Amino acid sequence: MDKKLKKVNFVLSVGSVDGVCCSAAVLRNAAEGADIAFCQAFTVDKVDPAAWGERRNILLVDLAVNNRDESMTQDFLRRIKAAGHTIIGVLDEHNADDWRRAFATTELSFDDLAIQPVSQNEGDIKSSGALLLSILGDEADEQTRELCKAADAGDRMDFSTHFGGIVNQAVKSRIMDDSRRVYLAKHFAQNRDADETIRGWIAEYEAVLATHEEIVAARKDLGDGIVRIDAVGKTVDMTTLMGAVYDLGYQVVLTEGEMFDKAAGAKIRQIAFGCKPGLKLDAVATIKAAGVDCSGFAAKANVKPEDEEAALAAIRAALGNQSK
Repeated sequence: MDKKLKKVNFVLSVGSVDGVCCSAAVLRNAAEGADIAFCQAFTVDKVDPAAWGERRNILLVDLAVNNRDESMTQDFLRRIKAAGHTIIGVLDEHNADDWRRAFATTELSFDDLAIQPVSQNEGDIKSSGALLLSILGDEADEQTRELCKAADAGDRMDFSTHFGGIVNQAVKSRIMDDSRRVYLAKHFAQNRDADETIRGWIAEYEAVLATHEEIVAARKDLGDGIVRIDAVGKTVDMTTLMGAVYDLGYQVVLTEGEMFDKAAGAKIRQIAFGCKPGLKLDAVATIKAAGVDCSGFAAKANVKPEDEEAALAAIRAALGNQSK
């Protein structure tokens, strides 16, 4: 299998911590000079395979079929084929049947893949890192194994490993910047420790965490398990920030923040109502039922600042009904 990985000269991976760590392990065993790019299952429509160069041997890493729009993934496979590239394998643990169907629809051979995806609900392999490690077996060197194990842990949101911890901190202060992920994957394919550039990114994230402490300290307890925080003008890692607030025992976090409005061409204020994981409350449905316009999804509803009080009253009433 190592020889088949040596044929890979281009990797397209999901940009999660497990995706970056697993891709670094792949690059460590791939063709010399292999390149890499990152995307998400729901952004493959924006990927241009023609920009990858001529006749690439592609490995897709941790990339699932877009189960909300399978035709998007199918069109993506067609573009890869039209650009003259060959898909060597799909290193993914989400759903093998989805990939088999996508390949069949686009008249590509699934059975000829040197590396085939698996379905995590049908076996013991639960991550792309675990899948790669099972494929390489005794051929994997110590660093490859460590990268695969970091990827496996990262898939479970465990960033306590050496590589997972570094990657997580290095990308968080500029989460949308895929060039960092490219740098990290290539660096850790060859090196074990962070260099000056990566240490600088980690320092940026430490500053973000310090900002979190300030935001949490300035929180306003609104009663009934609801708290209000102000993140306007601040760089935050929203997942980590919300987790820190939920850990204090709050059920709903009202966050004043900013979002870029394309129509206005500028940032505008926005109020978000976030629900603690496990809370049986549909924030969007609750707020809309009160006649307030909002967007988002069950666990997080966004409203205009002028609608904050009405939305808050609706959420408070819903929480009160749950406690009866």
